[in-house]
Amino acid sequence: MAVKGRTHRPVIRHERCNQCAVCLGGCPAEILPEMRGEEESLRGRVYSRRDGALRVHEGKDLGRPPCQAACPLGQDVRGYIKLIAEGRHADAMALIRETNPLPSICGHICPRPCEAHCIRGLVDDAVSIRSLKSFVADREGGRIELHFKSRAVDKRVSVVGSGPAGLSAAHELAAKGYGVEIFESHSRPGGMLAWAIPDFRLPRDALDRDISYIEEMGVMIKTGRCFGRDFTLSDLKRGGTDAIIIATGTMRPLKLGIENEKECEDLVDCLSFLRRYAEDKRSLPGERVLVVGGGNAAIDSARAAVRLGAGMVKLLYRRGPDEMPADPGEVQAAILEGVGIEYLTAPKRIVMKGEALWGMECLKTELREDIQGGRRSPVVIPGSEFFLEGDLIISAVGQEADYGLLAKELPEGKKKEGVCPLDPETMSTPIEGVFAAGDFLHGPTSVVEAMASGKRVAGRVAGYLSGKE
Repeated sequence: MAVKGRTHRPVIRHERCNQCAVCLGGCPAEILPEMRGEEESLRGRVYSRRDGALRVHEGKDLGRPPCQAACPLGQDVRGYIKLIAEGRHADAMALIRETNPLPSICGHICPRPCEAHCIRGLVDDAVSIRSLKSFVADREGGRIELHFKSRAVDKRVSVVGSGPAGLSAAHELAAKGYGVEIFESHSRPGGMLAWAIPDFRLPRDALDRDISYIEEMGVMIKTGRCFGRDFTLSDLKRGGTDAIIIATGTMRPLKLGIENEKECEDLVDCLSFLRRYAEDKRSLPGERVLVVGGGNAAIDSARAAVRLGAGMVKLLYRRGPDEMPADPGEVQAAILEGVGIEYLTAPKRIVMKGEALWGMECLKTELREDIQGGRRSPVVIPGSEFFLEGDLIISAVGQEADYGLLAKELPEGKKKEGVCPLDPETMSTPIEGVFAAGDFLHGPTSVVEAMASGKRVAGRVAGYLSGKE
């Protein structure tokens, strides 16, 4: 018989719901706005915070929840969270490892794009996905069974650099049965993970756990071997390697570009400072420390300076808090530890008293909309100069890759001083059998994006060695 109005209401089985929002993709409310007004229901609360948008998954695969679609590695987030909820921790760890070569590391320093896209965040707070990964990695890390093919391919790959891209590439290739060796210039493996990210943010046991797993897969890691100093690409090829991956990251710091920068001996780049912190946690850097930058390296440097005993640490950032690229949780931790942040502030010049650093003259800035609708740009406010005293300045305004050594090994006719053309699509270089990955190829990215790049280049190399590419 005919019934007026709707005959049923949506039913949520909370014990089974993973807040993936796939159900919304087939919900009539997606095309019937009048069905979105039930504030007492989960659907009503979700829609009330979506500004009337019609499609949750517009342009996306309805079979992949937003958290998984946002992850550069394509982690099955709802799958392993469900397993954790059921107490099946070993199974959860196995599922994570299907796509994530460095789960313990990601459990501490992943920038959490999944949480930013978590549908639960539309209702109250996003699921603490990274913390759950850290929990299960810590719990199961000491008793994980290895799941990979034994050495089955008579080909060898050399990876230069043992950061997230290099480790991920080595993991994938070893899993496919290739022989893999990694060359690392530092005394311990991990690249910047081992010394540029402080241990208060990335515990060394988490780093060691993931690296040990990769070594147990048969990957040989040779530390203290610097590309260009101890070996060349030609040396590797003569030694019998069949393909080479360059994953040395962005190691050359950018300059502030201000007056007295060259003359100041109390100005240090953040990578040098963090490396010194990793090797010696007892040396006081300065009583008054000024850090210039707004990324994670700037925050790490400021927090490390506090731990070394600096009486005053100020961070200068030319944009506002909403534009700051550093992890919000790390920024809040820095503030709680005593770091002062001067937003909308740009350095103008370094002020010296004789040969010693006295401080820095700064300018206030304001953000203006980009003509093309891009990120708002900081513009200095004339006459807004002010002075900050300091004994040490840490520059953390970014890094770039050094292509000089690779450029020297280009074939004749293609050599150009300090320049080496790379193809981000094929991940190849002009040198036969040599590929690039991670920040060295793409510029500064997050740890999880570098890992994704390492996994992609492993596929390219496997295709090249099998004759498919």
